[in-house]
Amino acid sequence: VVLEVRLDPLDNPAWHALTGEQREFGVVGSIAARYRADVSPIAAVADHSIEATTDLAELVMPDEVVAVIQAGPVDVSLWRELTTIELTQWVCDTLEPNESELTWTELGDGDAEDMQILVKATDPGPFERLTHQLGDYVGVRIEDRLVSMAGERICLEGNREVSAVCTAEGFGGRGYAQGLVAEIVARQHRVNCRSFLHVRVGSPAERIASRVYAKLGYQERIRYPMKVLRRSHELRPA
Repeated sequence: VVLEVRLDPLDNPAWHALTGEQREFGVVGSIAARYRADVSPIAAVADHSIEATTDLAELVMPDEVVAVIQAGPVDVSLWRELTTIELTQWVCDTLEPNESELTWTELGDGDAEDMQILVKATDPGPFERLTHQLGDYVGVRIEDRLVSMAGERICLEGNREVSAVCTAEGFGGRGYAQGLVAEIVARQHRVNCRSFLHVRVGSPAERIASRVYAKLGYQERIRYPMKVLRRSHELRPA
């Protein structure tokens, strides 16, 4: 008897997004894929083989840096490993009631510059010029200044990621981030999608973020590494 092991797509979310719903935002090889550089530095591999990260090298320019979720061993002639970031993945199947009466605004192309300013000041993670096109984004403006936002990044069939959750210095403790995340999650659940997000292990915001997400109904699901790799100048071996 052969038992088929069915892996959850969230075990390798970027791969399933780039080969599915978000294919238009990336470049896909045979067993590797990456978002376009102006969208996100995130890349993915189909499995943990060295062949997968070698295939990825075909999609990346020399000296370009990518962040690869679930990467296996790499060919050191093609890649330099800069660091490994441990991520915890959280999922929310049921959103806890949120009493927030937050006044938020939709964010789009016209807000791109303000979004970049906020991200550079708060460092919620990679956020490129066109990252906001990956999904819905909402924010809070105070006297026309964008002071808090949240949105979506990796989206695959039946699952949507909450990302770029950040609040400007001096505006914390007002429930902005929690209210914005609750709005995004509610939208995801309305279209029958499971909500998920990532928290960087050891980051300054880890403890506070984890507490906020747990209050909304998120539960920690798995932990996995994200390797930050720089493409070398070497060509693929013949």
